[in-house]
Amino acid sequence: MRPHWSVLGREEQHRTIDRGETEPFDIAIPLPAKDRADPENTSQGVDLFWEWFRCTGCGRCCYTPGAGLYLDREDMERICRHLGWSIKRLKSLCRRDKVLKAWALKQPCPFYDPEGKGCTIYPARPLTCTRYPLHPPLKEMPYNLAVDAFCPAAREFVKDTLGWWIVCETNWARILRDMEKEENERNRDLGGR
Repeated sequence: MRPHWSVLGREEQHRTIDRGETEPFDIAIPLPAKDRADPENTSQGVDLFWEWFRCTGCGRCCYTPGAGLYLDREDMERICRHLGWSIKRLKSLCRRDKVLKAWALKQPCPFYDPEGKGCTIYPARPLTCTRYPLHPPLKEMPYNLAVDAFCPAAREFVKDTLGWWIVCETNWARILRDMEKEENERNRDLGGR
């Protein structure tokens, strides 16, 4: 288990974050994830992330061998409409993942333009691309957003927001104390009847 960032020095924490350049891992950030039961009314953390996050346009997410960019049916249809292609032509640029029963674009992404450093199908890009570098929450921290440490801009975001953890944890500690106090009072009231 990794030690909490406040236990480590800031330089040590930055070194850990920078390992994302060469090691694949996700990093929890001090913003709340959406509640799957009510995503429309719980998007504040995601909204704040996109307000602060600044993509550098480096394209690492597009040209990394081994990365899996899965396409759902809507993605494939949208891309084909945008390009005037058949689904068969698009599938020729994909590999079939038999376990997940899904199509994944071969890497590097055939739609990434390394000279122009951009996406040639940006208006029709896959949904996964619109959400990157956000990843599903970590099992250890299911209520926090997580980002892909491979993304240089995400690593910088994490470094810039390390101090937010203190605020979050201070408030969570207070909220948990209040909840425990209310629970104890309820139990005491129920026991006195």
